[in-house]
Amino acid sequence: MLIKTVNFGDLEIPEDKIIDFNEGLPGFPQIRKFAVLEFEDVKPFQYLQALGDPPIALLIINPFLIDPGYKFQLSAMDMEEIQSTQPGGVVIYAVATIPDNPEEATLNLMAPIIINEKVRRGKQVILIDTNYTVRHPLFRKSDDTGAGIESA
Repeated sequence: MLIKTVNFGDLEIPEDKIIDFNEGLPGFPQIRKFAVLEFEDVKPFQYLQALGDPPIALLIINPFLIDPGYKFQLSAMDMEEIQSTQPGGVVIYAVATIPDNPEEATLNLMAPIIINEKVRRGKQVILIDTNYTVRHPLFRKSDDTGAGIESA
């Protein structure tokens, strides 16, 4: 599939890299097809690129790189929607927001994106009864004991 993106130009996305989100994402329910794009110059970040509306590309990262203790429970319905029987068989991402001042960057740990890469099904799960927020600091100050990448 050839798509035209605002940020990355024209991209050829192989069929086996297209991820179907049956319900879209919160805020973008009409967009159901996405691809995870990887670029060396932004690693460990990646992009979740919308294929139906190319201007939309979300910056994502594996949340366990920032908070190794991050954990939540997926419901049976969540697992069914992504056609998985094992929580260990999914890939988890958190959406990152990088404002003008990068030291104020945040992660949305309240709504992780889960993807079953085997069958290419994804879903953004909104966690209920959690202490995680939509604005978890990506960087922590050196005197802070919370999770995050340390900054001076």
